[in-house]
Amino acid sequence: MLFCTQCGAPVERKIPEGDDHERYVCTACGEIFYENPLNIVGTVPVWEDKVLLCRRAIKPRKGYWTLPAGHQEMKETTRDGAARETREEAGIDFRIADEPLSGSYTNLYIASQFAL
Repeated sequence: MLFCTQCGAPVERKIPEGDDHERYVCTACGEIFYENPLNIVGTVPVWEDKVLLCRRAIKPRKGYWTLPAGHQEMKETTRDGAARETREEAGIDFRIADEPLSGSYTNLYIASQFAL
């Protein structure tokens, strides 16, 4: 990527404030460009026999309850991505059980929103 798709200015690779991954960032308008696979990763955190849910703070589905989840980063394992997203979304200190992946699902509605 050489130029910003928002304003046309050159972009540079750097770690944006509050982030921990290098991204393309516009030198003029500050737009951040994320290079993520389309995988969504998350967990089903259980505490005292209850499942922890998060209320979405942003669109889509702002205000709705959901499991802690988000986009997997490039060069990140599914397990590491799920743990990171759970920490980011729920703000909890937790441990992933030493068990294999419990499931892999395809949501055709969401997948169709990313079709090129």
